[in-house]
Amino acid sequence: MAKRTSFEEKNKHIHKSRKLIIDTVFGRTDDNQNVFGYEKEAEKKREVGEKWIDSDGKEWEQKEGFKINTTKMDEVREFLKKVTTCSGENCKTIQYSNADKKLIAKTGLCATCLAKKETPLRADGTWPFYEDYKITLNKLDYARDMKVQYEEALSGIKQQIEMVNEDGTFSKWQWDIDIEKVKSDLQNDINEAYDSIEALLERKLALEDKLRELNHPELIKN
Repeated sequence: MAKRTSFEEKNKHIHKSRKLIIDTVFGRTDDNQNVFGYEKEAEKKREVGEKWIDSDGKEWEQKEGFKINTTKMDEVREFLKKVTTCSGENCKTIQYSNADKKLIAKTGLCATCLAKKETPLRADGTWPFYEDYKITLNKLDYARDMKVQYEEALSGIKQQIEMVNEDGTFSKWQWDIDIEKVKSDLQNDINEAYDSIEALLERKLALEDKLRELNHPELIKN
């Protein structure tokens, strides 16, 4: 029988928006670690369907065998609405197609509203610069994420690691690799990430100047 995939392993491949929703609902976020846990001030037995507000101002509802943080659920619903609803002004799309949903998740606009936005940009020659600008922003986000990952890896890598066993004992593991070489490679990756970020920032500023020149400052991201 194949080994069952753990939640942590499966969770690596979940889209970050969906992961945020799942983690929030099940109380896995840093500021919501006890959504279904024990709460000292709520020791008295609650009836199913009963709602109350704790000392932190959070609203709870008792379910069959567990309670949920309805304040967080409202936030989740608002988040879901934001990432699944077209943000276009006067959007008249009644039912979203699969293509619409993908575009909304990526651009915030359905296909119709996105076309309305892009058509005048293509007509006045702005589109190539705007497309380049969007690509540059995506590359910049990626470079920043990679830099953080490299820095975390560099700060955490050790020749020897210690693990706690189920019985409370400790096991020590020795990496059969040249740690100093790995550290050097990671530092080079960090330096390259810095160089990429600097170059992308320069391109971003140049494209923003061009968008202003073309009278489209509204396209510039803060």
